Amino acid sequence: MLKKILGGICCFLAIGGVLAIASDTSTESATVNIGISIFFIIIAILFFTSDKRKEKRQRRKEDWYASYNEAIKTCTMKHINGLPIAENMDCKITAMDDKFMFSSGTMNFELEKSKITDMCIRTDQEIEEQYVSSIGGAVGGAVLFGPLGAMIGGRAKKKTVKNEIHNYLIITYQSPDIKYIGFEIDRSLASAEAYVNDFKNRNVIAGTYQL
Repeated sequence: MLKKILGGICCFLAIGGVLAIASDTSTESATVNIGISIFFIIIAILFFTSDKRKEKRQRRKEDWYASYNEAIKTCTMKHINGLPIAENMDCKITAMDDKFMFSSGTMNFELEKSKITDMCIRTDQEIEEQYVSSIGGAVGGAVLFGPLGAMIGGRAKKKTVKNEIHNYLIITYQSPDIKYIGFEIDRSLASAEAYVNDFKNRNVIAGTYQL
């Protein structure tokens, strides 16, 4: 409302400048009045169109976020363990409202989100620390994420490039026993973070606590 009032004032002043030009025969005064009138006309246009420009920017921003959020719902990661497919196979992951779909070659699998008890992103270094903290090595990893933890811990010990860090998406679900699915994230970190955040938000909203 304030911007419209100010825009109206600027229009009034611009009209005043135009009338002054029409009634003044002096060339010098007319030039000044023309400059003043143009200035107030520009200011009035900016006041009247600022809200529309703001709404347009907001719509573009919302459209971009919607497209981005839709894009990161689907990604490809390397399967480590948990699905009946080979290790290191590319696996397409699609997040739907109530479930995840996993596809590799001609094989497709579904996991209902209601069965998921935890989702997290862990580095191989973090898992290795747990992996080597217990006697026997694999015990630590197994305690952390079952056979999946032992596999990732074993991978960490075999790394040939020092200080190289790999990120893993680990899904814990119950069907009926506790089970794990693990993927090496590689270039799909944005999707992995979105999956984890969605899981956390759902649990907060639902007031669900895993015991």
